[in-house]
Amino acid sequence: MKTTRQLIIDHLKERRLSSADEIAHAIQVTPANIRHHLAVLLDEGVVQIAGERPADGRGRPTYLYSLTEELQSHNLDGLARALLQELLEALPEQERMLALGRVADRLVDRSTPPMGGLTQRLYAAIRQLNEIHYQARWEARADAPRLRLGHCPYAAILPEHPEMCQMDRMLIEGLLDAPAVQTARLAKDSRGEIYCMFKIEPLRLSR
Repeated sequence: MKTTRQLIIDHLKERRLSSADEIAHAIQVTPANIRHHLAVLLDEGVVQIAGERPADGRGRPTYLYSLTEELQSHNLDGLARALLQELLEALPEQERMLALGRVADRLVDRSTPPMGGLTQRLYAAIRQLNEIHYQARWEARADAPRLRLGHCPYAAILPEHPEMCQMDRMLIEGLLDAPAVQTARLAKDSRGEIYCMFKIEPLRLSR
């Protein structure tokens, strides 16, 4: 069963331009619920405000939403969704995690193993993560550092494939050679920015 956000994306693929009320009517969800999901999709860069419809009288204009130009120009999210369903859904849980780990290995350069102390490895990991659009940075904490991802490159398919968060964890662990625990998923900070957070343990993984 498709999530509300995927239904919104599907609707905008078909209609190109719609208001929150029009989307709500089309997929039979309350306008308030649609506005909540649109706000998240805006933060994730999946949809954009593409125009306004003048209000009758003195009311506020109605925002019109569309998919971002990047999503309109290709169907990579659809291809990724189909490939994940085809390749992963038939696998037992353990084999599925192994397959995601191999995908994580292919996303970044692993020709050189992680070197130096944890701080040095964090800077190197941040550089590689940002090359593949994670908007990553790390934060020092008293107990253990945190690695923050300010952008989810897989936001369009994440509602149907939450296992991508597990792939992110394995990607981070491979880059740092240290255990990672996800402590926040698509959370919102005081400025309204969406992020995911991972706690990084200082110990190296056993090999």
